[in-house]
Amino acid sequence: MSELTEIDLESSVSASLVPTAVGSNTRTQLMDLLGVPRGPIDRSAYSWSELSPGLQAHLFSEDVSRGVKRFLIWGKPGVSTKRHDHGGDEVILVLEGHLQDHRGVYGPGDICRSKPGDVHEEHVTGPADCVCFVVYYGDIIPV
Repeated sequence: MSELTEIDLESSVSASLVPTAVGSNTRTQLMDLLGVPRGPIDRSAYSWSELSPGLQAHLFSEDVSRGVKRFLIWGKPGVSTKRHDHGGDEVILVLEGHLQDHRGVYGPGDICRSKPGDVHEEHVTGPADCVCFVVYYGDIIPV
């Protein structure tokens, strides 16, 4: 049995990949995530507003013309958001710690997407604080 060289392996993997089309909405959301601050996040470098006990938010940027807001959200272990919906999509990129919703648990580097009508709440799980970069398209609607 012969060994595969690095070039053979790369060619083999490349040949097995099937190109997929990325929709314009997904492309836009990925571009909006590119504004994420590089880690590790120095929490003392930002001003925070308390959303509820143990849950803080920093408005990172806003594009009023598009109705887009980008936040850093910082939650303590065990804290939950209030049950809510959205007037537009919500895209969460977990930077530190772990976040859970009704679909699963998300860790550093994971992206959680919700669409209008996906009524949900998020919970910080595990022993560590959770910091996320969140992009909201439209308003949050309390339920």
